[in-house]
Amino acid sequence: MKAEKIIELDKANARELRAAFCEGFAPTVRLSVADWCEKHVDEIPYSPIPGPFRAYNAPQMRDVMAAIVNPRVRLVFVMASIQSSKTLSPELALAYIIPNLPGPTLWLDVTDDAAKLQSETRLQPLFEHCAPVKELLPADKNKRRNRTIFFTNGATLWILGASNRRNLQSRSIRWLFGDETWQWPTGRMVEAEARVAAFGRLGKCVFTSQAGAVGDDTDRKFRTTTQSEWCFQCPVCGRVQPYKWENVHWDKAAKDVETGKWDFQKVAATAHMLCEACGARFEDSAGVRTELMKSGRFVVQNHDATAGAVGFRWNSLAFMEWGKLAEMFLRAKENARKGKIADLAAFYQQRLATPWQDEFGDFDAAAFSAPESGYKLGDENWELEGRADAEARVFVCAKDFAGNADAPRLRFLTADVQDGYFYFVVRMWSPSGDSRLLAAGMAQTFDDLRDIRDKWKIHDRFVFIDGGYLTQRVAAFCAENNAVMLLGDRMAGRAFFKHADRQERVYSPRRVIKAGNGKVCESFYFSNLSCKDKLAELRRGESERWEIPCDISPDYIKQMGNEYRSESGNGKPIWLRKGSRPNHFFDCETMQVAAAFMLKILGGNNNAEPASTPKTASGVFWGGGSRR
Repeated sequence: MKAEKIIELDKANARELRAAFCEGFAPTVRLSVADWCEKHVDEIPYSPIPGPFRAYNAPQMRDVMAAIVNPRVRLVFVMASIQSSKTLSPELALAYIIPNLPGPTLWLDVTDDAAKLQSETRLQPLFEHCAPVKELLPADKNKRRNRTIFFTNGATLWILGASNRRNLQSRSIRWLFGDETWQWPTGRMVEAEARVAAFGRLGKCVFTSQAGAVGDDTDRKFRTTTQSEWCFQCPVCGRVQPYKWENVHWDKAAKDVETGKWDFQKVAATAHMLCEACGARFEDSAGVRTELMKSGRFVVQNHDATAGAVGFRWNSLAFMEWGKLAEMFLRAKENARKGKIADLAAFYQQRLATPWQDEFGDFDAAAFSAPESGYKLGDENWELEGRADAEARVFVCAKDFAGNADAPRLRFLTADVQDGYFYFVVRMWSPSGDSRLLAAGMAQTFDDLRDIRDKWKIHDRFVFIDGGYLTQRVAAFCAENNAVMLLGDRMAGRAFFKHADRQERVYSPRRVIKAGNGKVCESFYFSNLSCKDKLAELRRGESERWEIPCDISPDYIKQMGNEYRSESGNGKPIWLRKGSRPNHFFDCETMQVAAAFMLKILGGNNNAEPASTPKTASGVFWGGGSRR
């Protein structure tokens, strides 16, 4: 009997043990992060939408939060427009992680102050409105501070600034969150990623940011991911496509032809988006945008992504009024025409989530257009071209040289010196500042420059050579040929030079350089800032006529677009070249402007005959360009 009871008892214990074993190793049915947050987050204190969290208000967040907790994903990068739940996604994912997947966690903002604000105004208030996390908050105030929270389940959260390198030392992290990485110091993302190495496959990095600049750390890291783009499906043809700014349009008649100003009410009233496949028109309304969002999904753009690296991108077109965005864009373009590109850069970075590179087509076309005229290269028949006397002084009025066919023509040769060759420009000028491009090209030797001078019958003193490279050889040539050496001043923000007569001009006082054989070269510095600003103004058609021929080479046009106006590190205006792109014709045209200032053709008073009626205006050494 005892043996039978023992056997029955063993069988019962075995059944209980088997049940307990099966229960313990049965797969846990978990809610998705989005569904879990809908169940447990009763309010997002800093959200404009009251009440519990609802994923349908920002459907793009579902995939982001799922990727954050996916064990096969090692890196999640979100590049998105501002005010579009970019940071909310990792915040909610963090609320899920603390009770469900606890581990040492580091949240990095840009600075310690920004991290403190993030803790006080967003993370901790969110935790208070999520019951499973609130239950784990420590009662001991010493264990719950703005910088560090020790949860009762053993999880630790540090909230620190990435700019402080000490915050990235001596910590092994399972969960790393980094916000607004575009503002982080260069190289800091790599240092932050190293903190998760000790956790192997369990370590996870989550970065979120608006776009920065092409080639910065944020751009390079995002390019290693899948770069999944938030897309919508056209209800007419079914094409799944990204939200693209070039597909947004408005009535061009909203621009006043005479004043060039936009009627922004008309812009907003006519703003719409077109399907890139069938051309279906979507009106700018909340209802239309909502319907498009319902069809939204992420589509992988980079199929060669690093294993385990997932990226998400979305822009403001999915959430914001297109008419409002159009107004922001047009106002930014207007500022760009004035040389202030910060607003346009911010539009691309913050609204389109696109890295800025100072060379978008609409920026170049708007700010640095090159209107063609109906003449051809080499056509010398221009009735406005001025004349000068033998001393290179400009005749103000045509009647002053009437009948003097030998009077030198008012045309300049400017040359940009390279290693073994030159770029040159020949431009005709009127005394009032209008100009017409006559010739542009390349020359191989100094002798070639002399031939070009002679071919176009250019006065010796109207030959201007760049002296920034091969300075002594240029000085020798100028001394031998009575030409002038110019040097562009690259000091950021300097627009004028002081002269002995207490006037401020865009070029420096005359300098003399010994060139050997007892000869001297006369040279001048000129303000790159002022001359390039004036060149941009001329090209926009805002002042004097500045013409180019209809058959000008594509290379000339391209080079003329390879500089842009920006700001130096100390906030002063400066013109910069786009990477290493050639800008030689641009430099030649800048020297043309500098020469025109020196001859009082620009910035002087040659457009009106003086009261004393002199026959000539001041020459090269005493010209205009004064600060007025």
